[in-house]
Amino acid sequence: MRKMTVLTQFIQELSYLVDRGKSYSVAEVNSHIENKDVLDWLEKEFPFNTETGLDLSLFSRPDRDYVHDALESIWGGYAGNERRKWGIENNGLCLLISWSTEIIRDTNLTDWVEETP
Repeated sequence: MRKMTVLTQFIQELSYLVDRGKSYSVAEVNSHIENKDVLDWLEKEFPFNTETGLDLSLFSRPDRDYVHDALESIWGGYAGNERRKWGIENNGLCLLISWSTEIIRDTNLTDWVEETP
């Protein structure tokens, strides 16, 4: 998938969870960012074809690696400053939405036309 599609689809799936009242601590989400297993973790927590399931089947391994690497790069610089920088302190899923949006802001326009490897 194109990088823009990967990130916007990820944000859409996260918004679905937040709309249904799902929440995880910022610390737990940070742990999964550090371990680079956010998508795999969410897929296990919310299996597809269940009432609150996510459909992450479109995310190939390179797409998942792109998301994990991009989130980890922000985490490395900003972990611990989530409340001060983004105003988020209660729901780590909201942090994932904010950081994914930040990745979109920080990406060069030419990167959007390239597919993930």
